[in-house]
Amino acid sequence: GHFSFWMPFLALLIAVYTIDSTKSQRLSFSLTRSDRGVKYPLLKANKGLLGVNKGLCMRKKDKSSVIDRQATVKPFASPPPTKPAILRLREFQGAPGVEMDELLKDPLKFRVLTYNVLADGPRYALSDYHGYSPIEHRRWKSRYPRILSEIKHYDPDILCLQEVTRPMFQNSFYRDLQSEYTGVYAAKSDRRSKYQTSAMFLRTRRFKVLNGSLVSFARMSEDYFRSLGAHEGGFNDLDLMARMGAQDDKALIALLEDRTAKRKLIAISTHLYWNPKEPHVKSLQAFLLARATSDFIERHQLDIDEIPLVLGGDFNSLPIKTVPDIYDPVIPPEGLQSGVYAGITTGKIASEHPDHPKQRTKAQCVGDLDLDFSLESAYAKVFGEEPLITTKTDKFSGTLDYIFFKNLEVGSALRMPFNESSLGNFRPIPNSAWPSDHLLIASDLFYP
Repeated sequence: GHFSFWMPFLALLIAVYTIDSTKSQRLSFSLTRSDRGVKYPLLKANKGLLGVNKGLCMRKKDKSSVIDRQATVKPFASPPPTKPAILRLREFQGAPGVEMDELLKDPLKFRVLTYNVLADGPRYALSDYHGYSPIEHRRWKSRYPRILSEIKHYDPDILCLQEVTRPMFQNSFYRDLQSEYTGVYAAKSDRRSKYQTSAMFLRTRRFKVLNGSLVSFARMSEDYFRSLGAHEGGFNDLDLMARMGAQDDKALIALLEDRTAKRKLIAISTHLYWNPKEPHVKSLQAFLLARATSDFIERHQLDIDEIPLVLGGDFNSLPIKTVPDIYDPVIPPEGLQSGVYAGITTGKIASEHPDHPKQRTKAQCVGDLDLDFSLESAYAKVFGEEPLITTKTDKFSGTLDYIFFKNLEVGSALRMPFNESSLGNFRPIPNSAWPSDHLLIASDLFYP
């Protein structure tokens, strides 16, 4: 096909690590196709895995533990001793009508935390883009102990992470969380192991991972555009198809069994495309994520109107824009919701929306984007609005991170470390107080 040249770069591997005190097991995903012609991964178990060494998946052959390529499986090292991190602690605020004392006693509540941790390396935290921050505040050995302390302090049951490279996952997060969590990582091929992607950690004593899916927006978009006939269309349709295929963003979908509540739950972690010049790409990614979620739910014979669902991530989209800029020179008096936020919270991105592909490009192959379902925002339910910002650099500040849910109730959400009057004093991050260029957000949810 026109875009088959992208396929070698889309080699994907997901590993789900389930841990007890003495051994580990990998659950791997294999690719197939859905009824809509969209590629998705299914889960199948590979037992006998002892660990991962230098990015290689190791399968046990015998008690000698000498396996593929003569590599020896070694257990993950114990974390080195670190100095206690100084945390800027925040408190949770209850949703209207919720008593925090009663909520904390509820054994069925669970906590969701999403965090863009800022990928390590010269392409990310150590790049000139973050040159406003002293280098000692950008090195992983300085940032990670503080990030880990934040996570452990807020103690989530479902942890959604963005901008995680394979070394960060294997040598930091998985190493230190494996005793309590099942780790799910959207790994790329070995040659791209230092590129950032998404991960999830599920508290093992609370949730059992039943199945999962990796959503590759690039791969899904090719199938989607082919279903529209775009590959046989004009230059404008082909150009949009190429732009979508060039973005290697992805999402993780997991079907969980809540061991405490004795019911099933869908958990999703994602990171959408970053470029503010192309909000139509993000709108299409949100649409494809919703479609992949609907297909996943249908394949498992579940009902989208009944199954509890939680979605956490960095959506690189503002909830609403009130001030014109070079990307949106005209803003209506009531403000302009981003296509992503409008689509997720209303279930539709109309072709007339400024962030729809028809409005940002000359492509004509895409009509209204119906997302099949809508979600609620945890922070909007608790505080009546989204946070003022969730990220701040010397070039940009705004709200890009969200926790969305369906068929659940929100009990509380973590307060931000500022209010409207003190926001001006909040310095660009990362810095000595905050270890990433994003702030984590968290919410307590419970079943209705």
